[in-house]
Amino acid sequence: MQVNESFDCQDRDRMDSKADTMGDTVFQSTSADEKPAYSIEERTFLQIMEKEVYQDDSSSLVAPLPFRSPRPRLPNNKQQASQRLSSVRRTRKKRPETRQHFVDFMENIFVSGHAEPAPPLKEHEECWYLPFFGVYHPHKPEQIRVVFDSSAQHHGVSLNDVLLTGPNLNNSLLGVLMQFREEQVAVTTDIKQMFYCFLVREDHRNFLRFLWHRNNDLEQPIVEYRMRVHVFGNSPSPAVANYALRKASKDQEGNYFQSKHLVERHFYVDDGLISFPSGNEPVAALKAAQETLAASNLKLHKIASNSIEVMKAFPKDDLAKGLKDLDLGADFPPMLRSLGISWDVTTNEFTFQVSRAEKPYTRRGVLSTINSLYDPLGFAAPVSIKGRAQLRELTTEACEWDEPLPEKKLKDWCEWKDYIKDLEHVRIPRTYTAIPLSRGLCIFCDASKQAIAAVAYIKVTDAEAKSELGFLFGKAKLAPQPEVTAIVNTRPLIPVSTDPSFLIILTPATLLTQKVGIP
Repeated sequence: MQVNESFDCQDRDRMDSKADTMGDTVFQSTSADEKPAYSIEERTFLQIMEKEVYQDDSSSLVAPLPFRSPRPRLPNNKQQASQRLSSVRRTRKKRPETRQHFVDFMENIFVSGHAEPAPPLKEHEECWYLPFFGVYHPHKPEQIRVVFDSSAQHHGVSLNDVLLTGPNLNNSLLGVLMQFREEQVAVTTDIKQMFYCFLVREDHRNFLRFLWHRNNDLEQPIVEYRMRVHVFGNSPSPAVANYALRKASKDQEGNYFQSKHLVERHFYVDDGLISFPSGNEPVAALKAAQETLAASNLKLHKIASNSIEVMKAFPKDDLAKGLKDLDLGADFPPMLRSLGISWDVTTNEFTFQVSRAEKPYTRRGVLSTINSLYDPLGFAAPVSIKGRAQLRELTTEACEWDEPLPEKKLKDWCEWKDYIKDLEHVRIPRTYTAIPLSRGLCIFCDASKQAIAAVAYIKVTDAEAKSELGFLFGKAKLAPQPEVTAIVNTRPLIPVSTDPSFLIILTPATLLTQKVGIP
């Protein structure tokens, strides 16, 4: 079969025009490019939340446990929970100081209404008993958190196995921290016991049963309780809490649009880090957010700021723990920690707190020490990369995890450990630079046989055309094996250039690369 086609001049002109603009339409970047692509299970989770989350008569938000469908019926695991409780009791005997810590934690969840005595089960009624264990915060050795072990399996299945985890609804940690450095007045805040603020649907609470002593008296017999709230240990709890938090702010959007923006853009889990151009804006924004969240029984507290005026605008009970008993304006505020970073409120600078805990001189001890240096913005990347290089050498030389370090490696490791102590004297301004007229990015990338690195600076220009550079963030990683002689690592550009806030304030970036080993 023969096909004859003919085109007139106008057809060719139209085709040429389309070819010329194809790059603009096919390869054009849009804001939708960065939106998360949810899986089928994640979309199912969101549909369940949209359909079933509601506000009860007490104004609290109630959310279901997002069960998979279909799913297996859960077996009765009461015996397993009883055995795990016996293990907790043995631990209390070995460490008597934990005895009162457990009692205090349980007393708090009972008094707060987070748990209740479990009603008798109907015949053949499905339920689940949650084993639990205690964990301590490294900076709060006197305070235990009881974590319910929803991943504990019985007859090959656990509670988490039959629940949908849900999507990651958290903001980017890096994005929250970068916006925190943007303006002159900074504020940190926190939502009190965020997971426990959201109730579990009544008919789902029997899947959150647990065993404990009657009346929280360790001399009394064991009885059954159940949680009324979403718990640490349930795989969907983070997504449930984030979804419900955003719903709480969205439901009041008509009255407090500013607080909706604050919650949706400047929170990472339950920690809020925000910066403002002046001292008047944060007070209005935070008070609006407090009223918005209070409408769903959420409490915004632990407020701290480098502005005395901001902190004086709130009751003492709303301030961060170390600020409640201070004479604001006369006493020096303590060092504050938020999202793992240390912030000196007085000088408005970031600092490092290097762990002094002695770790064994083994490969396991090396890994633990390196991981204790928390540096999400990459300020200490030139230092930490050397420690990671030593760890890789130990790995490639097949050193066992608990085997003492070879003499040569031990010497290098001790030198590095002494070196990182100097980080405690390093101080980085929280703000990038002074108030600018325009802002742009300048990124430098480099590579060697040992490591790959990239650093981003923000270049600002004022009305008098004077320029200044400020450290934005850095990133370093060990070079892949086999080695490559030159690598330009553009991935650190992504979290900067796609952040909606920075899209508005940044002009086109300058990318600098260093070619290594190329003739």
